[in-house]
Amino acid sequence: MRKLLLLLIVLQTMGVSQALAQEEVIYIDEKFLKESLKENPPTVDQINATLLSTQVQEKRIDDKFNTTLDASANYLKTEEKQFAQFIPVNSPVSEYSMRVSRGFTNGVNVGLRGFSEQFSNNFISDATTTGISFQLGVNLWKDLISKRTKSQLEQAQAGSQQAQWESEIALATFENSLRKIYWSLVANAEALKISEGLIKTSEKQVKEAKRRLKNNIADAGEVARYQSQLSARKANIISLKYEKASLIQNLKELLPHIGLKTIELKPYDINTTVGNVLACTQVIAAEKTPPLKNTLYDEIVNLLDRQEKLDQKINDSYDDIDINLQSEFGFKGRDNSRSDSFSDLNDDGRENYAVGLTLNIPLEQKKKTTREILNKASQLRYRSQKQRELARIKAFHTQVVKQISLLREIIKNQQQNTKFLGLSLKTSKKKYNQARLTVEQLVQEQDAYLQSNLDEIRTKLTVINTIFDYLSVYTNTPCGMNTI
Repeated sequence: MRKLLLLLIVLQTMGVSQALAQEEVIYIDEKFLKESLKENPPTVDQINATLLSTQVQEKRIDDKFNTTLDASANYLKTEEKQFAQFIPVNSPVSEYSMRVSRGFTNGVNVGLRGFSEQFSNNFISDATTTGISFQLGVNLWKDLISKRTKSQLEQAQAGSQQAQWESEIALATFENSLRKIYWSLVANAEALKISEGLIKTSEKQVKEAKRRLKNNIADAGEVARYQSQLSARKANIISLKYEKASLIQNLKELLPHIGLKTIELKPYDINTTVGNVLACTQVIAAEKTPPLKNTLYDEIVNLLDRQEKLDQKINDSYDDIDINLQSEFGFKGRDNSRSDSFSDLNDDGRENYAVGLTLNIPLEQKKKTTREILNKASQLRYRSQKQRELARIKAFHTQVVKQISLLREIIKNQQQNTKFLGLSLKTSKKKYNQARLTVEQLVQEQDAYLQSNLDEIRTKLTVINTIFDYLSVYTNTPCGMNTI
């Protein structure tokens, strides 16, 4: 029985091991990466969280202008002694109150209050006052005249709009960063393909050199040079595989839902993509000045201008005088029961009103100094941000066109170089077989041909990454590379 149980455990363990060994394979392309954004990876969640935190600031200010209902009920009963015969102790005492109020951005606060108060003492029983009143409060200077609260709300609304546009830019930048990793994997696959193809040539050369050495046609130095070349190419392949593993690790960190899966590339065409990039540069180059219609950064700069003015307006009220008006007007009814006092309110309610005014004036210069510092800090903050955004708009448009133009020339010359090196290598192999060329020269030409192929791939990747950087700024550029 124990042997059977052990056998079952072993079989189960083997099954789990096989399941772990057989990871799910997924094939990725740019469309897959775009769809992956719907899985809400951490970066997307962080972008959305930043947006929501900004919107919360706006809502907290706006919440001050909601209609609110306040209600209270209090009851008091005491057995304490009275100080004198004509100084009664009121007990029991009950109070009920309800108030509906609403604030406005111009500093006005209105309310409607209803209440009922009842008490008894040595001289009177259930003395009740019932009333209803209209309340009006106004911040006369800082809000009604200087419009501080209204400016705070408008600034928060502008900040929310800015955050919305920045989140759109951040999402586009994140998507383009995923695409850059994808095309880095494509470039890596192309480099591996070329390097692995040349490995076979190196292995044949080592084998042939050993045969020639055995037949006393070649020396040990020739064999060593071919073995050195083979080792160098193997090391290059290992380096490329390490680079691939690092790229996949980076991609899995950005997209956790593929973390336990094996990543493979769908069929691709890097030359077609480079062609699309070059077509995209023609669209960009057709714009003589930065195409503001294709970017959100100019809208952000305009919002920053508005926020700066609002911020200065808010700061200017910091050391202002403060005048508040509070008033209340209503009617009261009184009798020896709640129902009777309510009837008295309806039939013979007596008017009552109250008016209060408070004034606060800073007498020292401390608040003025603080206001000046606030305005200076605000000016520097907004100016630096606007200059940074404007510099990004100008630099990316003017320089990317030049960069792509230069890279296109580099690719053209690299392709010609690779073509000529290929032709030269064929001739050199013939010369080597005819003993008209040394082994060192042949190895150098083979390495130069490999390096030229790898350089061409890297330059194409640089072209693709450069256009992705541009599209992260000019997110609405109408070209094929900007759509998946």
